[in-house]
Amino acid sequence: MNPKDIKIPLQYRIRYSEQKNNNTPSLFLLHGFGSNMDDLFALNQFFPDDWTIISLQAPISTGFGGWAWAEIDFNNLKELPKPEQRYSSREMVISSINTCINKLKLDATKVHLVGFSQGAAFTLYCGLTYPKMFNGLAALCGFFDYKKVLDEIDTDEIENLNIFVSNGIIDEVIPIHLGRMTERDLKKLGVKPVYKEYNMGHTISNDCLNDLLSWIQSIQQK
Repeated sequence: MNPKDIKIPLQYRIRYSEQKNNNTPSLFLLHGFGSNMDDLFALNQFFPDDWTIISLQAPISTGFGGWAWAEIDFNNLKELPKPEQRYSSREMVISSINTCINKLKLDATKVHLVGFSQGAAFTLYCGLTYPKMFNGLAALCGFFDYKKVLDEIDTDEIENLNIFVSNGIIDEVIPIHLGRMTERDLKKLGVKPVYKEYNMGHTISNDCLNDLLSWIQSIQQK
């Protein structure tokens, strides 16, 4: 299928599975604030050739070719100036993924969502509020404050979610205490995340990438 044949709410880049039959595993990528769909798409080379890899682009322009899932108050990272953007962006992500699953005939039991920075927050938000959609969630160099959306989370539905969280100890954008807060909060919700810290800044180190790949491989056996 030609990419232009798939009509979804968000711009995207796609690497098709080399597997000719349907029902392939898939990985969806959510970039960080001020970035775009090309950023994380480079990760596609590290995943098996029989996977379908789709990098989604956020809907809100930040100028200079950058995009965001929601506007940010840089004086208080936990606050969104326009909280309604959280919901609209989530619905576009969920709609885009569902359409891709149906149109590309992907394996609905092997859908994975990976996000970086603000994309990490939206990965957890999408996954915790639509837990049946995902086999695994990975949040890299981000954080998530569940208390603002607790009424949307069914704790009985999320307890078996596979979640990988990583943060950099010397991250200059997302302080490490926010990563540790995210781990604590996920445990309060009854989730058992795999949590890793690395001697890195706001980036994906080789060690982080290797652990992410190993984790994704491990949850395929469950």
